[in-house]
Amino acid sequence: MATGLMSTERRRAPRIAEQVSLAIQDAESSLQTDTKNLSASGVYCTLSRFLAPMTKVELQFELPGALRRRRVRCSGVIVRVEPVIAHADQGLYHVAIFFTELSERDRAAIARFVQRRLTAGVPTS
Repeated sequence: MATGLMSTERRRAPRIAEQVSLAIQDAESSLQTDTKNLSASGVYCTLSRFLAPMTKVELQFELPGALRRRRVRCSGVIVRVEPVIAHADQGLYHVAIFFTELSERDRAAIARFVQRRLTAGVPTS
């Protein structure tokens, strides 16, 4: 087999490094954070509270735009949690959230937003 032909990339949607204010609601509480990256299939962020993998969450964020901001509301599930050692008295967690219920209109808006940023040279991560 020739090297370089197989990719380890599992993502179906391109992602960009983008800081967007993100509200997360689970069954117990609300959290506010910023995304580290964004795609049409999910977000990656840092949380100050542990949420277990497979936890269902409700998400709300706004896509920045030159003319107007687009509000996105959707459901997701925590698919990966990575503890970060920051301070002994407070835990931080890098969290990947997969969108499980997202309207096709919002998914298309996110995909267009990501594509515009990629075309403008925003780094991926």
